[in-house]
Amino acid sequence: MGDTSRAGGVAPLAVPRLLLRQRVLVALLRAFGGEVGDRDFQKLLFLFGLHRQKGGGTPPYDFIPHSQGAFSFTASADRDKLVRRGILADGDAWHLTPAGDQVAASFANRHTTLFALRNWDLRGDALVAETYRRSPYHASRSGIVNRVLQDDPATRERLAAARSIRPAGPLVTVGYEGRSYEGYFNALWQVHVSRLCDVRRSPTSRKWGFSKRTLADGCRQLGIKYESLPELGIASERRADLNGAPDYDRLFDDYEATTLKEETGALDRILTWINGGDRVALTCYERDFRECHRSRVASAIAARSSRPFLPKHL
Repeated sequence: MGDTSRAGGVAPLAVPRLLLRQRVLVALLRAFGGEVGDRDFQKLLFLFGLHRQKGGGTPPYDFIPHSQGAFSFTASADRDKLVRRGILADGDAWHLTPAGDQVAASFANRHTTLFALRNWDLRGDALVAETYRRSPYHASRSGIVNRVLQDDPATRERLAAARSIRPAGPLVTVGYEGRSYEGYFNALWQVHVSRLCDVRRSPTSRKWGFSKRTLADGCRQLGIKYESLPELGIASERRADLNGAPDYDRLFDDYEATTLKEETGALDRILTWINGGDRVALTCYERDFRECHRSRVASAIAARSSRPFLPKHL
């Protein structure tokens, strides 16, 4: 039997390959003693990101406004991955396993250590309230504001201002290229999108979060209706070997003359949602709307509307 004398009888573990954000996550958890409640650790991870940003660094995770404040779907997904790898224990709290503690020790750094020392006793409603003070925007969907900020009318006023963002119009388009999952949903939330319409021919993605099932689940949790209209998509083989604006223009001109002429039922369905009061976002992959057919879909819908409007591209 091998030597198990180190780390309290735990055999040394080869340091696994982790993404940078996952290294920060386990180092921060270890700095806080190796076990923190679920809600509290999400909030500490959020505040740590603000701390790093203030110092000129990059936050390890992006966050969205959720029912109890800042929440990261990506951090939650990473937690599940780290549980499967034996670094975190399964359960209600974020909890390093003995082997995971060895892994986290190899990623310890002064940033996580100093942050933990300064915030060691910050937990529960006091921790939530601190996140609201630091970023009222992330409290804009919270249902516990009055409880945690009952003695802080100034922050409640700032929160009311954060909730009064003006919508962008009845139809927007958005691509997920170059966006995090949370950054993508923040773009939707900030213009009050109520229905997301996926116009990809095949709604799958190698990038976590943007395949149909996960995207629809995120929409559900944020109160956004999800729709998939693959009939408005363009087959991937038709997008091969596009080199510059002339190639894109030729492809989209042909798409407009064929698919959009044939799929008027899908266009009318989207227009029905808009006329019914929904603020609709058309989504596909490309960040630049000029390189994506969703711009032509948006123009076709606007042209069919009896009430003139200009689509906005996020």
